[in-house]
Amino acid sequence: MIKHRLSIRANNQSTLLERLLQVTRYRGYQVLELQVEHQADADELVINLQVGKPAHLAADSINGIQHLYHQLNKLFDVKHVNLAA
Repeated sequence: MIKHRLSIRANNQSTLLERLLQVTRYRGYQVLELQVEHQADADELVINLQVGKPAHLAADSINGIQHLYHQLNKLFDVKHVNLAA
């Protein structure tokens, strides 16, 4: 399994996690780990997301993770996405 870790900073909205997971699933990734922390002072969420794709489906893993990164960055309430190596 090819694994990637994303760190996401976003506005605290009730539908945000659902949209993040929908985009992740649509791109063919499985959620391996999800950690959400609420920053009360800024009313933001800090989300650490580890995703994976089976090796036999990950022939275009670099392009696939870049597409996921860009799609998550385009979500309305997302402020910043960081793709860890």
